Amino acid sequence: MNCNLLKFSSGFKFHKSLLIVLGKSSFSYSAVSLKNKCGSKGPPWRVMFFGNDDFSVKSLQMLTSKMRTQTIISKVDVVTTSTGNGINVKNFAKEEKLDIFDWPVNTTVLDGKYDIGVVVSFGRLIPEKIIKCFPLGMINVHASLLPRWRGAAPIIYTILNGDLTSGVTIMKIHPRRFDVGEIVRQHSCSVGKDETADELKKKLSDMGGRLLIESFKELTRNLKYAVPQPEHGITYAPKVDKTLSIIDWNVMDSNSVYNKYRALCGFWPLTTTWHGTPVKLLKVCNCQMSNAETQLQPGDLVYDKQRQKLSVKCGGKGGYVSIEKLKIPGHKTMSGKDFFNGFVYTKPISERKFDSTQ
Repeated sequence: MNCNLLKFSSGFKFHKSLLIVLGKSSFSYSAVSLKNKCGSKGPPWRVMFFGNDDFSVKSLQMLTSKMRTQTIISKVDVVTTSTGNGINVKNFAKEEKLDIFDWPVNTTVLDGKYDIGVVVSFGRLIPEKIIKCFPLGMINVHASLLPRWRGAAPIIYTILNGDLTSGVTIMKIHPRRFDVGEIVRQHSCSVGKDETADELKKKLSDMGGRLLIESFKELTRNLKYAVPQPEHGITYAPKVDKTLSIIDWNVMDSNSVYNKYRALCGFWPLTTTWHGTPVKLLKVCNCQMSNAETQLQPGDLVYDKQRQKLSVKCGGKGGYVSIEKLKIPGHKTMSGKDFFNGFVYTKPISERKFDSTQ
C-alpha cells in the first residue's frame, strides 16, 4: 500500500475518533450541511418542533434526548409562542440550548433546513406553505384515538364523556383542517373511573413522546404506510371555556356531574349557586345514598350525620354526589360539613338546595 495513502487513512480515523470524543462533531455537521443542499436524504433526521404547553414538552424532551446520540435525529429546533402556554416549551428549549423561533415563522427559516415538522399541542392551524417546506411533510401527536375527539380539548372530552379507553395518535398534518390526516401510529390505554384529566394528560404525554420516537425509527416506511382515518366514530372536542363548569342539576345525573368534575378540576372548579350566591365546588365525589328520601328534587342538599357527608340530589338518571370542599365569596375554603352547619342548617328544609341557574 502507498505510504502516503496509509498515513492519510490513519490520520482520518484518528481525526474522526477525536471528533466523536468531543461530542457534536464537525463531521456530523458536514453531513447535515450536505443534506441542506440536497434535501431529505434519510436518518438522522432534522426536525422542526412546533409546540406550546406542558403536554408537548415531553415529546420535545424525548426528541432532544435522541438528538444527543445523533442516531435517528441530528437536529431539533423549536417554533413556539412568546406568551401563555408557550413559555413551557420556550423555557425547556432554552435550557437545552435549542434554536427558538416565534410563531408565525417565515418560510425562509425552514426551506431546505429540515426533513420533517413535528406538531404537539400547538393550537395553531399550519398553512400549506409551511407544510411544503418539509420534504417529509409534518406529523402531529394527538391525545386521542382518532377519529374520536378531533379538536382542541380531546383529554377533557374523554373524561367528560366517561370514556374508559383513550390513547395517542401520530398522524399526518393536512392544510386547512385539524386532525383529519392519515394515521401513522396509534396506541391505546385504559382510563380509570376516578382518573382526572390532569392525570390522563400526564399519562398520554409520556405515551405520545415514546410513540413519536418509535415512529422515527422507521420514519419513511411509517409515513408511506399511514392509513386514512375511519369514516365512522368521528367525534369533536372543541375548545372549552369557563361556562362548561356550570352545573345544571335538573338535567345532569351523578355520573355526569362527577365526570365534569374529573374533566375540569385541573382547570376550573365546578360552579353552582346557593340562594343567589356563587359557589365553587372544589372537590366532588360520586356517592351512594340508599336511604335518601325519594321525594327529593334535583339540587336538594342532604346531610348524613353518621358519615358527616353533604350530598346533592342529581337530575337525569338520578344519583347523588358528595361535596367534600367548596368556597363561597368572602369565606375560606370549607368542608361540606362546615357549609352545612354554617349555611344550610339555618334554612328550612324546602330551601336547602343549590340552584341550576346562574
